[in-house]
Amino acid sequence: KHMKKLIALAMAGVMALGMLAGCGNGNAAPTATAAPAATNAPASNETAAPASDGGKIVIGGINDLTGSRSVTGNAINNGVLMAVEEINAAGGILGKQIDYVVYDNKNDGQETINAYTRLADVDKASAVITTDASGIFMSLIEVSTEKGVPVLGMPSDPRAVADTEGTGEVYPYCFLTGQCNAPQQAAIIAQYVAENTDMKKAALFYDQSNAYAVAYMNGFRDLWTAKGGEITIEQTCNATDQDFSTQLSKIKASGAEFICTPNPTAQLVIMVQQAAQLGLKIPYVGAQDMSDPFLSLLDNPAVVGKAYFQSSVYMGDPSLDTFNANYETRFGEPATIKAVNGYDTMYILKTAIEAAGSADRDAIKAAMENSIQNLDLLCTDSYTEDGATHSPKDLGMAVYEITDGVLEYKTYLQP
Repeated sequence: KHMKKLIALAMAGVMALGMLAGCGNGNAAPTATAAPAATNAPASNETAAPASDGGKIVIGGINDLTGSRSVTGNAINNGVLMAVEEINAAGGILGKQIDYVVYDNKNDGQETINAYTRLADVDKASAVITTDASGIFMSLIEVSTEKGVPVLGMPSDPRAVADTEGTGEVYPYCFLTGQCNAPQQAAIIAQYVAENTDMKKAALFYDQSNAYAVAYMNGFRDLWTAKGGEITIEQTCNATDQDFSTQLSKIKASGAEFICTPNPTAQLVIMVQQAAQLGLKIPYVGAQDMSDPFLSLLDNPAVVGKAYFQSSVYMGDPSLDTFNANYETRFGEPATIKAVNGYDTMYILKTAIEAAGSADRDAIKAAMENSIQNLDLLCTDSYTEDGATHSPKDLGMAVYEITDGVLEYKTYLQP
């Protein structure tokens, strides 16, 4: 499985030292300092490999490199950068080197719009790879329609790529890549919990300011009740909240058998430790933010007695061994799921450009809709982008359990 990708990765590892000379930051992970939004100036101009005039394809990158979600943003960016380095070392795309130009959006919608506009108008990017933050990605819907530069990312809220509450039509230049959307993720974990446990009573606890968490919870609620499950209580919080004791006390009194909580990692760390202090010891059903580095951020990982969650890929799969080793060598830290997302998305874009036969923006858009079929990626060896939904088709997810602070891969399920 993934044999041709492993060969490419092995080659990249051998050639890494030669390539790094053209990568602005040496052996360190790329960083950037954003200019004020009002200037619309670049946060960074990082070129993954040198290219001659007229012999390059500009790919834009927009992610949170210094803000509140910088751990995730840098992982996505690193994954893209590693793929760019491999592709350039192998001759580029259509005989041209990739010029990867990166901007720091500091997890801010206006910064994201400014960066995208600069990439479209000044840098002349053929396409843009960006965030997994649904709310931030949605800030690009209007401007991408205006500018016509395809934007690929991992926003799990279906509203990021289609007008789900209106016409139902997809936004022409917005694409979800590399992972299922939030309702599909919720369906996978609801199915697993329903079929592998005796639990029936769920408490829902989610960040109402987080687009992903809301979309996930809407999907879980519908699927869980359809399977005969019960919702004992719903509690919400906001992104800046630090004290969840009131909500957790109400959950404890509700008779719930587990807490469904698709909240970001930082909130989860606070929440599970406060739950332990309150003597609330029921299992958690979560989402991708329960994957690494969640457990390592807890003072005592064993406070998570039992948890169930889904994730884009099983990082311990032997087919990822070479990728994991090369990533750690390149960036000095272990690869995460978000790095896989960024890496796979760059290879999806490479395939689209090759299918288009040029770096023309509309040709790339058409190729994204019609030519991304059965790709051999890290997340799957048969990846297909559905042109009708601008989202992956029939893509499953890995399911994990945590028992007394120990993470274990269990199975792979499709929605």
